[in-house]
Amino acid sequence: MPESLFVVGGEVRPPYFIGRKNEIEKMKVDIRTLAQNNVIIGPRRIGKTSLLKNLKISVEGEVLFVTINCREMTGLSDFFRVVTRALLAAYEEKHHVKGLVQKYSQVFRGKITAAYKSLSEVGGSIEHIGNIYLRFREKDINEQELVTETFDFIRRFSEEKKEPIILAFDEFQELRRFNGYIFNTLKSQMDSQPSIRYIFSGSSVSLLHEVFLKPDSPLYLMAARVQLKPIEEEHVTKYIRDRLLTQNIQITDGALKRIYACTGGFPFYFQKIGFILYQNSVLKNKNIIDEEEVESAFNSMLNEFDSEFEARYEWKFSDQQKTVLKFLSGEKYRRLSEISSDMQTPASSLTTSMKDLYNTMTIEKPEEGMYGILDNVLRIWIKRNILNSFGE
Repeated sequence: MPESLFVVGGEVRPPYFIGRKNEIEKMKVDIRTLAQNNVIIGPRRIGKTSLLKNLKISVEGEVLFVTINCREMTGLSDFFRVVTRALLAAYEEKHHVKGLVQKYSQVFRGKITAAYKSLSEVGGSIEHIGNIYLRFREKDINEQELVTETFDFIRRFSEEKKEPIILAFDEFQELRRFNGYIFNTLKSQMDSQPSIRYIFSGSSVSLLHEVFLKPDSPLYLMAARVQLKPIEEEHVTKYIRDRLLTQNIQITDGALKRIYACTGGFPFYFQKIGFILYQNSVLKNKNIIDEEEVESAFNSMLNEFDSEFEARYEWKFSDQQKTVLKFLSGEKYRRLSEISSDMQTPASSLTTSMKDLYNTMTIEKPEEGMYGILDNVLRIWIKRNILNSFGE
């Protein structure tokens, strides 16, 4: 099959992964030295999951890198199940062995006697932790004990296999639902596991401060912050130009500037618009892309996201937050005084809404009193569909 020019969504690897060299190199040093834990913070569609994937690729020969999707967890027993299975799956992948995950999976289903037999064939720390879950199935231990045993298993496994382990919790804000129990348990574990380090990746500023930056929090200053910004314009324009040239398609400088102005440097969006532009070029048999083509492609992209953005706008935000976003969408950045004037309400009455929007990484604050919507594609959608229709 021919190579895709652009990749939209999922875990993006080279040559589609660009502009994160500094972040990768910094975290590689932390991983190789086991010097410190890291927390990656950034809004949706900024490329956090792809960063974790490429970080894993860059160090997989030196450590066991385990990526854990916290969205799969609805209870403490899920935490046990997801983490232990992910660890074994990562070990199988790295060392090209088979059967560990399959045999271990017996503890979650089927007859308990068969599970004991399957685990005895594996032995070691895997047999131990499997037996722990079987005891949980028989109600001999509770969910909180399962969490403690999860971290004990990670330590035992690292010692047994004689290799350091990096645990990367993607969408770590989902752990909030466990009322701080996991973070409290992590405190003692992180202090006593020198061969294990943690990476937390998420899109909640409030949880970052609550867990890692408050003096009375359980993990105060126990992770270095890595803030993901949009990809710089020079990287985006070179990437899109180079990808199109592989198919002998040229793009004007003005068109490249327009792409960046629309997408704001968010990887998901410039990959998407690049794909649409390539698709349109093939269908129209054109080998030059100009600003008009970009505008058409961007409109197509907005139409694709219309239902998603509408649902997000209507259901995720309070009435006041929706009004704030509506008036904030008119320009890239606006002052709070201007927004409050448009809303005909004192700026002081907007404090809670602005704080919540900032904590969920919906808006940014580039300077005191100035705000902007982080996702520029969402901003343009709100401007066109909410603000402009409001003014008609």
